[in-house]
Amino acid sequence: MYVKEYKHLVPTNDNGDHIQVEGISREGYTTKEYLTKIKAPTLTTRTAVLYAGGFNIHQSESRDVSSVNPRHIGSVNYQPTSMVIKESTAYSLHQWIGAMEHNELVVYASINSNTCASSMFSLYEAERLLKEGVCEEVIIIAEERTSFNTLRIFKEHRVPLVCGDGFAMLRLTLEPTPYEIKETKWFYSYERNPFQTTGKAYIHVDTDEPVDNIKPHGTRTPSNNLAEEELVKDRNAIYYKDITGHTQGVSAILEICMLIEDLDVQGKTLCVASGLGGFYGSCILHKH
Repeated sequence: MYVKEYKHLVPTNDNGDHIQVEGISREGYTTKEYLTKIKAPTLTTRTAVLYAGGFNIHQSESRDVSSVNPRHIGSVNYQPTSMVIKESTAYSLHQWIGAMEHNELVVYASINSNTCASSMFSLYEAERLLKEGVCEEVIIIAEERTSFNTLRIFKEHRVPLVCGDGFAMLRLTLEPTPYEIKETKWFYSYERNPFQTTGKAYIHVDTDEPVDNIKPHGTRTPSNNLAEEELVKDRNAIYYKDITGHTQGVSAILEICMLIEDLDVQGKTLCVASGLGGFYGSCILHKH
């Protein structure tokens, strides 16, 4: 499949430089409201819309939303009920489709929330939808906003990540363009520790096809570095999370957008993602 159109945004400072986000204050960020900066696409043919995000807000989190306790802010995600609705993925997908012109052409829609590998699974799903003739185009919308809950989960489990906000959109088709995405793979590996990544599982989403570069999941945490050693081998490795922070469910297609624009990266790049709970995926981006 081929990239017909792509858009992406990450927070920037006043100089236009990409910056990481740690915490939920948007003060000083020029990309405070990235949703308002991206116009919903106009549909022209039978289209599948796939929405990808990281952590979902579970319905059980609405139980205590009426009793906001300031002492817990920053450690427990007590939110007003309206915020629980606003951050639900089903609500966001519905908003996006509602904003699309000619949305009667949407023949399929789904939500992918495989945590940090969410948008990679969307690519895996998109390739099958196109090849099976379910639709003629796929639009993937991925967005991530750092929340109290996200920070709490990583800090409680002592995962040394700097989190990031981000948005990315891909319009995919079978009609050739200079940017091809192929050989999408998906693998599940049960681990007793849902935060654990293993080199053995990463090997399942490696490729036998010669590639010029590899973009690992690349959180740069000690455990992830160790797990990715055999995967990376002696191939030219490209990392973007050092610049943007970890944008979680958005990271796979956000970093593919960055690869497309990176003039130093040519040829074929193996792109790898992993997610909490044992999810692994990959694809090859070929810049023709």
